[in-house]
Amino acid sequence: MEQKTHVVLLFSALLLTILLIGSSNAQSSCSSYAFSNGRSFVNCSNLPVLNASIHWNYHQSNRSVDIAYRHEQITDSNWIAWALNPSGGGMIGAQSLVAFVAPNGSIRAYTSPITSYNTALQEGPLSFDVPAKSAEFVNNNQIIIYATIQLPQGNATSFTQLWQHGDLSGGTPRPHPTTEDHLRSSGTIDFATGDTGASAPCPPPDAAPTVPTTPTTPTTANNCPPHSFSGGRTYSDCNSLPVLNAFLHWNYEQSSNSIEIAYRHTGVTTSNWVAWALNPNGGAMIGAQSLVALAAPNGSIRAYTSPITSYSTTLQEGPLSFEVPSISAEFVDNNQMIIYATIQLPQGSSSFTQLWQHGDVSGGVPQAHPTTGDNVRSVGNINFATGSTTAGGAGGGSRQRKRNVHGVLNVVSWGILMPVGAMAARYLKVFKSANPAWFYIHVTCQTSAYIVGVAGWGTGMKLGSDSAGVEHTTHRNIGITLFALGTLQVFALLLRPKPDHKYRLYWNIYHQSVGYAVIALSIANIFEGFDILDPEKKWKNAYIGVLIFLGAAAALLEAFTWFIVLKRKRDSAKNPHQGTTNGNGYHA
Repeated sequence: MEQKTHVVLLFSALLLTILLIGSSNAQSSCSSYAFSNGRSFVNCSNLPVLNASIHWNYHQSNRSVDIAYRHEQITDSNWIAWALNPSGGGMIGAQSLVAFVAPNGSIRAYTSPITSYNTALQEGPLSFDVPAKSAEFVNNNQIIIYATIQLPQGNATSFTQLWQHGDLSGGTPRPHPTTEDHLRSSGTIDFATGDTGASAPCPPPDAAPTVPTTPTTPTTANNCPPHSFSGGRTYSDCNSLPVLNAFLHWNYEQSSNSIEIAYRHTGVTTSNWVAWALNPNGGAMIGAQSLVALAAPNGSIRAYTSPITSYSTTLQEGPLSFEVPSISAEFVDNNQMIIYATIQLPQGSSSFTQLWQHGDVSGGVPQAHPTTGDNVRSVGNINFATGSTTAGGAGGGSRQRKRNVHGVLNVVSWGILMPVGAMAARYLKVFKSANPAWFYIHVTCQTSAYIVGVAGWGTGMKLGSDSAGVEHTTHRNIGITLFALGTLQVFALLLRPKPDHKYRLYWNIYHQSVGYAVIALSIANIFEGFDILDPEKKWKNAYIGVLIFLGAAAALLEAFTWFIVLKRKRDSAKNPHQGTTNGNGYHA
């Protein structure tokens, strides 16, 4: 009885540890980090966004600072930067340290003064001396910049600091995202006292003033960085759209209920199309009336209108449900497409659902846009008269919640409960005192996993029916296969022969083979789901941590199980009158 209690307590501890691993993913304190080559820093601060921290030693005698800037959860396809702005402004005037993995695999660290919002972080001298700088890529998930900085002359030790990351293309930094955290990555730092403070969230530093808002008020116009348009065009209102590096500028004419717009989409090439749309019906993609721009095969920039009538659209040209007296486009700075248009808004309203997108072009024909991550979040509401905008309009927020629920249900059921139930059956029944407790634990875990998994499968089917034309074929097919195999396992339980039945061996082979296949397919499909949902990296990392723990626990328990089984066989061989055991080590 005591042995049985120990077994149950051991397995309970295993479940508790799994839950703790899944729920803990907080960034560790910066003071505990061990740097290479014995470097150490007296001061450090975990920066509030973008998984970054700054470490430093301040030398009062010569007003210099040794710094180590760490930026985590990135890859060798990203660049990182940390900057000071001696003038106290934001991005413009910042003096930055940049690092990334070069195409040849080496780590490049250099300085770059920021003189415009369109910077590509070109190398150049700063307004203060940087006697030493280097960088390293460690743990396959973080870049660290080391530097010695000679602070500007004077008594000031407090400055504006900024930090960022973005993608690389051919060894060249591309514009960083303009989503919330990237617009909040600035603050103050006092190297002498150690004080740091985060800046206010949106708008980005140096942007035009915003209309004051309260927590319940939608985002208002004029939260874009300054931009000079060709032809001397100017716009009174602007909104930095929350995803896909896009901006909408406009002038609203109340007397005629018309608008002049400039839609800017940055971080694209001439191999991409861009589109911005209004949906007068309040829906999302179906019924949207879009403005499209792309580079034609002859190199010219083509701009036209396209009504969206199905999810399989290739953005064919056609008239919209409202008038568009003029439309044109241009490709500028080698990284952004701008659509200019005059739009006669439908009578009686100035508030609409807006959508924006980009995708690839093949042979001059727009291809389907991606259906993961930010590309399924590029929808919101806009009021051209008041300037207010909100993200996730037209049910987008509700759909995203359903996607999140679908993901959580399937990770918990197929991805955690199912493997734990299998481990209970394989490793607990080796203990004689755990019989039949192992069976009830196994059945409870697998039945719970199946019930929760069916709920997750049902939400997935509902999402599929609500998103006609959005295909995740591999994920869907694996999900259907899992549902079918899981259902077979449930019915197999009802047909389970008695232990001494002549068909029990064949039933065991079938049950175990299908069970392990379900677990393998479940894990594969969960990672397919992560790629589709594109959540923060910490959630994927948390699940990887759970899998590593389960794998390590299974390896240890497997070794222990075989030790007991072999020991019993040796004991049985010495004293054959003690009885026989089956392959799992307990008496038949």
